[in-house]
This record gives sequence, C-alpha cells and structure tokens, in this order.
Amino acid sequence: MPELLSAGTGRTARFMTVSLAREVGILLALSVLFPFMIHIIPVPEDSQLGPRLLPMFYAPLLAALLGRLRTAAVVALLAPWLNWALTGHPTPPTAVVTMVELAAFALVVRVLLAGVGPRWYLAAPAYFAGMAAAALVAGFFPGLVGGRPALTWAVRSIATGEPGIVILLLINWLALRCYPPGAAPA
Repeated sequence: MPELLSAGTGRTARFMTVSLAREVGILLALSVLFPFMIHIIPVPEDSQLGPRLLPMFYAPLLAALLGRLRTAAVVALLAPWLNWALTGHPTPPTAVVTMVELAAFALVVRVLLAGVGPRWYLAAPAYFAGMAAAALVAGFFPGLVGGRPALTWAVRSIATGEPGIVILLLINWLALRCYPPGAAPA
C-alpha cells in the first residue's frame, strides 16, 4: 500500500505529522488562552483591551518565529474562528478580517526571518503588513469593518494597538533571545 501512496517518490507524503500536530495544538490553545486572559482583566465597560494589547497576535508570532510556516499558517487561519466558537468573540466579520491580518502577519514574519535573519523588530513591520492586507480586504468588503472607510479603520486600529505592538516587539525579542533559530533543542 505505501507504494501506491508514494507514486514512485520513495516515501509517503504526510500533511500532518505528530510534531506538527503537537505544535499546532499547543499554539492554538495559546491563541485562545492569551485573549481570554486579557479579557478577564477588569476594565471600564467602554474599554476594550483586545484591540489595545493584540493578544490574538501572540501565538501566531510565536508560531512564525519558532515553528514552521505550516504551523504559523494553521494557527493564523484557525485562531479567530476557534476564539469565536469558544467565546463568541470576535464576531464573524471581525474574524474574517483578523484571519487575513494574522495570516499576512505570520507570512511576513517568516519572510523577514528568512531574508534578514532573526531580529528583535520583525513583529512591527509584519503587523503593519498584516494591517495593510486587512485594509485591502476591508476596502473590497467594507461591511467587514462596519462600513467605515478601510484606510480610516486601519489607521485607527494601528493607533489603538500601539501598546500591543510594543508587546509584540517584546515577545519577538524574548523568543529570539531564549530560543534562537538553529539552536539545538534542550
């Protein structure tokens, strides 16, 4: 039977290995845990810490810095929907925008990591690229951002998320400092 599956390649192609499943499982759990922890912090009712601290980006950032591109993509695409299924947040239109934003973010982190190497600042340009991708989608589908102009929405989101960008840079720096790419696992 393996001969039929390999079609002459000499080995069977597998989409999900045990290692990849473990990485994805841990990072998806973190992608739910980080926003949940942020949202249980008591704040006035009109304040929202999620858009300020950007907890949805933490696990995809870790996946992109420490894992493989496949892991980062799976986490980025599933995290908003898993959070929506378990907590009701973000709303489905926001989950679509967040999914695009996270996917572009993770991809740009991986591209920058390959291009310029491990640097403490990779999360910032990746966040801006993710926001640009989300703004492009919002430009075509303004209903995803409440009918607001996409550029206005994006600039407002970036301004609101400034503390989160600083946190992403801190996570970026810590992850690369504690687990440099290419280091032998402990």
